[in-house]
Amino acid sequence: MHMEDGDSKSDGKKSTERRAHRRAPLPQPVMVDAAALSQPAPAHDVSRGGLSLRADLGVDLGSIVEVYFELPIGYAVEARAEVVRRAEGVTGLKFVALTREDEVALRSYCRISGLHRLDFEDATPT
Repeated sequence: MHMEDGDSKSDGKKSTERRAHRRAPLPQPVMVDAAALSQPAPAHDVSRGGLSLRADLGVDLGSIVEVYFELPIGYAVEARAEVVRRAEGVTGLKFVALTREDEVALRSYCRISGLHRLDFEDATPT
């Protein structure tokens, strides 16, 4: 299995969770459209594979939702995503339909934020 990030558990000792895609913080809210609701939700982080929200949307696991959000690099993403996690006030979404341009923008943003260690919580608006 190919993974881009993380450590392997080859010696039977403590393992680190491995992810298929590099993640980056997402300081902007995400607009979520489901069959019965349309609401903004605070985001936690994003990757080329999906995003996590600091909210329990009350949408069933397996549901498909539409999401819209802007990356700090000035690119807007509009995509379909599946609800794959709901626990402790966090909703995990997996992208099921992304344009090639969206994929490139997400991968670039996650790579840039990892290189520069962007700290959005300490940023002050100008």
